[in-house]
Amino acid sequence: MANPIEDVKGRVLIGQLSILLYSVFAAILGKTATTFILVFILIIIISIIQNRSGPNPVGQAKTKPETVLSGRKVFEEENARDLQMKDTGLMADMQEQSKFTMYTSLGMLLAFVYFFALWGYVDDLERLLAPYLGQGRLTVFTAFLIYFEGLFVINQLVYIWALRKVGKVVMVQAPPKYTVTDKGIVLRGLTGGTAITFPLPEDVEVNVNEKRRFVELVKHYKKTVMKIRLYTTNPKRLAEVIKRYGVKRSS
Repeated sequence: MANPIEDVKGRVLIGQLSILLYSVFAAILGKTATTFILVFILIIIISIIQNRSGPNPVGQAKTKPETVLSGRKVFEEENARDLQMKDTGLMADMQEQSKFTMYTSLGMLLAFVYFFALWGYVDDLERLLAPYLGQGRLTVFTAFLIYFEGLFVINQLVYIWALRKVGKVVMVQAPPKYTVTDKGIVLRGLTGGTAITFPLPEDVEVNVNEKRRFVELVKHYKKTVMKIRLYTTNPKRLAEVIKRYGVKRSS
């Protein structure tokens, strides 16, 4: 399954469908303050749904944490955050990830400025289109379609620029708590849990760093590297558990 960061076709498809939805919605309600607020809320909701509906960090289809937690518990770490704080190399490992996040946040800021600043010029765009499309909902729809396409283009250009600026992005995800069962791993954080099921994909590496006290699940994509870093006081034991239940044995 494609990495959301690199899934250009998926991003474009969802983006264009969303733009059509926003434009139809705005054309029906008209250019009002209510439309402005509702479209803004709709953009946020679709963005959240898009982020939550993608694959998990190792490229598997999303699975409910409850499914993994129904298995037999074989390992659990409640104090991974304390070990993360003591790892002096963590900040350096996350440097590229921080840069990428900063660049994409800049893109979001530009998009918000565009959204608020140019909303008032949609009427002018309608007047430019009226001689060709007439006075009606089609003209309103087309004006909003062009407006939202501009928003989409800004996001995509900044996204592409951020990837080129950083190079190959190493994304490190270090959960503060996690549970391992014979069915997989549940990464637990402030916003709920993310499930990784066993067996792991064959291209996922299991690396151990006993000195820094963590085990990593590493998946290489074309432009990104995803690392699930599991801090623990007993990395050797954790690696053995993951390899026993999560790694396919060659027949």
